[in-house]
Amino acid sequence: MNEKISEAKRKSYDSFDLFKFLAAIVVISAHTRIFGDSKYHWLHPWVRIAIPVFFMVSAFLFFSKYDSLPDEKKNSYLWKFVKRDLTLYLFWFIVFLPFTYVYRDYAHKGWQMVLGTIFLGSSFPASWYLMALAIGIVIVAKLNNGIGRWLLPVVAFLMYLVCLGQYTWRPLADKLGISGIYAIPDLRFANNFFVAPIWIWIGRMFVAYQDKLRAVSMKIVLLLFAVSLILLWLEHHYLYSHGYFTMYNDVYLLGLISGPILFWIVLKLDIHLKYAKFMRCMSTLLYCIHATFIEWLRINVILPKFGEYELPISLLCFFVTLAFSFGVGWLILKGSEKIKLLKYAY
Repeated sequence: MNEKISEAKRKSYDSFDLFKFLAAIVVISAHTRIFGDSKYHWLHPWVRIAIPVFFMVSAFLFFSKYDSLPDEKKNSYLWKFVKRDLTLYLFWFIVFLPFTYVYRDYAHKGWQMVLGTIFLGSSFPASWYLMALAIGIVIVAKLNNGIGRWLLPVVAFLMYLVCLGQYTWRPLADKLGISGIYAIPDLRFANNFFVAPIWIWIGRMFVAYQDKLRAVSMKIVLLLFAVSLILLWLEHHYLYSHGYFTMYNDVYLLGLISGPILFWIVLKLDIHLKYAKFMRCMSTLLYCIHATFIEWLRINVILPKFGEYELPISLLCFFVTLAFSFGVGWLILKGSEKIKLLKYAY
C-alpha cells in the first residue's frame, strides 16, 4: 500500500497520500459498523468506495513506472513490488499470529484451511487486501500481451460478477447458475483476489489515458461524480428494499462508475502537502492495525457487555480504534528511526 517512487514524481501525487489517509479512516468507520445501523445504511455504498480506490491508486503508481520500462526489466520490477507487498503482509501476520491462531481456530483446522485464509480470504482481519493486491497486480501485468490484453477486462469483469453474486446480487448468480460456488465454507469472493483485477485494470487504464483525463474540467468530473453517487444510492436502495443488503458487502455494480470517477478527482487534484509522506505511511499502518483491534474489542468487550453493535457503541468503538491505531502507528514510525525492522510495518 505504501508505494515508493521518486520524490520528484511524488510531489505531483500528494493528493493520493491525502486520500489514502482519509480513506483509511473511512475504512475504520465501516469496520466499526457505524453505517450498518438501519438509520444510516444509505451511506454504506459511498463508504465502500474507499477500498476500490485504494486498489486504483496502487495500480496507477505501479504501472506508471512498469509500463515505461523495457521488457527485460519489467519482471524484476514486478517481483520487487510483490516481494515488498508480501513482506508487509508477513510482518503483520507474525505480529498478530497469537490472536489469529485463536481467532481463526487454526488448532482445529487443516493446513488447507489455513492456506485458504491466507490466499483466499483473511488470516489476520482485513489482510485480504494485501494478498489480493499482490495477486491482482501479477494477473494484470502478465495478461497484457496479445489476446490477453483483450481478454483481461472481460475476465476481470466476470470475476467481479462472481463477487456481486455472493451477496447483494444473489438473484443474478442464481440466473447465471453459479450460486453453487458460494457453498464453500468461509469463502468470501468480495474479500479476496477475485475483486482486485477489475480495479487494478482500471487503474492501469488511467495511466494510459491520464493526459486526456487530466484535461477534462474539474466541474464536469464533479458533476459526473455527483450523478454516479445518486445512481449508486439508487442501486443500494433497490437492494435494501428487496432484502439483499448486507453491511459485509464491499461491491456494487454501479461502484464501477463512482469508484473510477472518485479516483479521477483525486488524480486531478494538484496539491502539495508538507506531511504527505507521514500520511502515506500512516494510512498503511492504520489499515494494518485497526481490524485486529476491532475484532479483539468485539470479542472481549462489545459482545460480552453490550451483546450487539448499536450506533453509540459503534461510534465509541470507532474513536477508540482510531486513537489506538494512530497511537501505535505513531510509535512505529518514531521507533523505525532507530529500529530498521519496524520499517517493514509500512
